[in-house]
Amino acid sequence: MSAIVFDLGGVFIDWDPRHLYRKLFTNEVDMERFLQQVCTPEWHAQLDRGVPFSIAASPLLAANSELGSLVRAYHDRFREMWGSVSVPLVTLLNQCNEAGIPTYAATNWPGEYWDEAVATFPFLQTFDGILVSGLIGLIKPSIEFFEALTDSFGLNPGQTIFIDDRADNVRAAATAGYRSHRYVGAEALLLFLADNGIIFLDTP
Repeated sequence: MSAIVFDLGGVFIDWDPRHLYRKLFTNEVDMERFLQQVCTPEWHAQLDRGVPFSIAASPLLAANSELGSLVRAYHDRFREMWGSVSVPLVTLLNQCNEAGIPTYAATNWPGEYWDEAVATFPFLQTFDGILVSGLIGLIKPSIEFFEALTDSFGLNPGQTIFIDDRADNVRAAATAGYRSHRYVGAEALLLFLADNGIIFLDTP
């Protein structure tokens, strides 16, 4: 293999809006209703595509004026949605770097919060390159995103491993020619890497 591409959220970083909204709701039922009916995953995808929060939130605030503070918290306290970092994955990243294996990240991430993420998570600066959906206006699992990934870093998909926790992204990467793996844990990932000729004696 000539390179490895990692997803970030759900792989390296435990991103979940519930980390924030459990602080703002008194019960799980109301929180889940808010996240399924107001600040939904489909709505969040706009942010991942690079739509500024101020524009994406405007119709939500107009339709849910009584929830204004909760909607605005999505922006004002976005970093509180970031949970823990996976130590095994950071260890694996360091091992790849020490072995001279080029590493890249390909992430659906709102562009307006990216600089804060880089400042918060030092390991992000050790990748050879990172493609951020919100900065390019393309989102996984679109084929255009994977074309941009290939072109941006001069990758050979057939010689590149792509790792993501979402099945739709893994399928799209495979369609684009990448050697794809759905991330469900570090142990299964290490076995997959070993099957593809990447073996570390000191595993996480």
